[in-house]
Amino acid sequence: MIDIKYSQNLYTNKEKLKEIIKLSEINFSDIVLDIGAGTGIIAEELSRYAKQVIAYELDQKYFKKLEEKFKNNSNVVLKNENFLNVQLPKKTFKIFSNIPFFVTADIINKITDVNSKLEEAFLFVQKESAERFAGEPKNTQIATILSFMYEIKIREKFQKKDFKPMPNVDIVLLNIRRKDFNKKDFQLYRDFITYIFNQMNYSVLDTFKKLFTYKQLKYINQYLNKNRYSKPTDIPLDYYLNIFQEFKLNGKNYINKVNGYYSKHLKQHSNREKVHRTRI
Repeated sequence: MIDIKYSQNLYTNKEKLKEIIKLSEINFSDIVLDIGAGTGIIAEELSRYAKQVIAYELDQKYFKKLEEKFKNNSNVVLKNENFLNVQLPKKTFKIFSNIPFFVTADIINKITDVNSKLEEAFLFVQKESAERFAGEPKNTQIATILSFMYEIKIREKFQKKDFKPMPNVDIVLLNIRRKDFNKKDFQLYRDFITYIFNQMNYSVLDTFKKLFTYKQLKYINQYLNKNRYSKPTDIPLDYYLNIFQEFKLNGKNYINKVNGYYSKHLKQHSNREKVHRTRI
């Protein structure tokens, strides 16, 4: 069995694909991206429902076949480009794609940027990666941050036999749906969450003591004790969103403790090298 990291695991179940795309409610008003189009099975089915399909494929072998396949299909636009290097559409868009698994994090980080016009995405990804972004079964920093802008859920588990070559890991459909949000609030929320998840305290309550008033801490402590939560990863996404609304009301002395923390955190990790697959 080929390691998923180095393979192009193409989806082959056309009937199941039709079913999922119908359930996605993609329609003729939508611009939909297909990242790593491969043989074009997804782009072809999407073209029956969407206003326009923009299909990205960097592999020349696949791209030539795509050009032949879609030469008479006017609403499929082919791009022989690396998706990670292109500008996202300036108008709202959706994504339905069996993305290259090795760059899952890079793709999700790109499409969920605060300035992205992404409306909804349906991504074929490794189950482990999907759980990280959905915060299931254990919460994560990235899931908590993204929960401010998006509702992220695992919608479907695929059969391994429906991929060629067959992967040695579980593949699921990750659904990312945009919420209404305030961009300025999101930037503060991102700093707030990054600060909480990166303190070296024995208990998360010790971190909250630096960010909340005595009165606020009384109720937070009751909640933590009741549910036996001691780590940032124990706390559900919704509760972080709730206590952030309280945190915003605190004075500058509290706000300044977290302001810019996300950027500082990124700089600390800027020396990490990233290796991108060349398929997209």
